[in-house]
Amino acid sequence: MTTQTDPNFRYWDSVDPETFLDHDWQNPSRAWATEHAIAAAAQGDGTLLEVGPGPGVDYDRHFRAAVQADRIRYKAYEGSENLCNALRLRFPESSWHWAKISDLEPGIADVVYARHVLEHQPALEPALGLLLAAARKTVVLTWYRPPGPSAFGEIWEGVPCQTYARPEVMARLAAAGFQIVDHQSFPTSGDETWVLQR
Repeated sequence: MTTQTDPNFRYWDSVDPETFLDHDWQNPSRAWATEHAIAAAAQGDGTLLEVGPGPGVDYDRHFRAAVQADRIRYKAYEGSENLCNALRLRFPESSWHWAKISDLEPGIADVVYARHVLEHQPALEPALGLLLAAARKTVVLTWYRPPGPSAFGEIWEGVPCQTYARPEVMARLAAAGFQIVDHQSFPTSGDETWVLQR
């Protein structure tokens, strides 16, 4: 299977930055997840890190207003150089880093926000552990392929996609000291959003 860790996998660099994820911006899971992420950041030191792909959609529609109101201090990791460069041009007031999950540093922000990210990783670990370790307090995590009874992977529309086994995911959360403190399912999109805290 070709994955984003494979140097030949260039899917994200091939998409149009102007229209990437535009079809999904009205997804109700976005408003719910960003509201919880902003609230969690505002209760702490205000730092919020979004991990891509496509962080500009939620920044534009949700996070930018919180930044302008000085409620949060936002930065984002985007694994595609093409998308990251487009974000730097479009939103120069914020901090855009061409970086991957493997580049995450422990304790980099109070809140880590990730949407539809883990599904594209070649394996649950080390990706989930890195994401959790990057957050000092809270992780807001949205799945479009929520963990199920068993794990399986497939290529969907040219992109590697994983569904992880729920018991394994829950065990990893517990081992990292996190628990689900709030969650919401969105039947129209199939998304499931978890608010995780230490």
